[in-house]
Amino acid sequence: MKLRYGITVASMRQLAELPELKKAAFLELPSTLREQSDFKLPAAWKSRFKRVTGRSEARTLSSLIDAKKSILIDFLRVFSGCCENFAKLGASEITLGVDWEAAFSDPAYAREISSILRSCFGITEKHALALILELRVPGSAAAGGMGFYRFRNSLMIPVRTLVDLHPHEPGALELMERFSAAMPFECDKLRISFDASGGNYLTEKLLARICKCVRPAGAAIPEITFYPGKNADREAFAALGEVIP
Repeated sequence: MKLRYGITVASMRQLAELPELKKAAFLELPSTLREQSDFKLPAAWKSRFKRVTGRSEARTLSSLIDAKKSILIDFLRVFSGCCENFAKLGASEITLGVDWEAAFSDPAYAREISSILRSCFGITEKHALALILELRVPGSAAAGGMGFYRFRNSLMIPVRTLVDLHPHEPGALELMERFSAAMPFECDKLRISFDASGGNYLTEKLLARICKCVRPAGAAIPEITFYPGKNADREAFAALGEVIP
């Protein structure tokens, strides 16, 4: 199966030191980099910038539940500015994280967060960005794949899914394999997250096992993004060049 590979960075330091990595087709950046005064895309990556990740927004979104209308309006204003800025730089996708445990167990929370996500979708559509929901494995969402599927469909907006796999955590690969088998059309976008500075490594054997979980959805080429952690150095990113096929 043909796959596209990308790289995720966590900070301006990592972005500034990022090797060219010609095998990587795209770049994923955290939304927080927009707040950095020295934010600048390296020349080698300008044409490959594709996705903004807002995985850290799960707590922010939850804080909007039952918040005053003015607070929600202010969040949507900031979110709109983020989408506008990154779209001008060439991004075509933006992800959001949600507290899935609350969404599955609390109907009132599910209704409120659904309304907020629909508002976010209106903003992303305005700026021609595809909205993608992040699903962490392992995590509460992995055990309730069908619950996630029903929630996503209840939104009645065209959102996609990105599975954020942490393969070195206990039970992660087994959960991923079960989720992939049960939910094949939610497994065409994968991020492999690991702590390179803590001694975790991505080997060709491990990548081959993970790739078996990837399933194509529609005409798009499935994608795998590599994220070696917030403390990864240039060498950790360079090492990915040896793993990417």
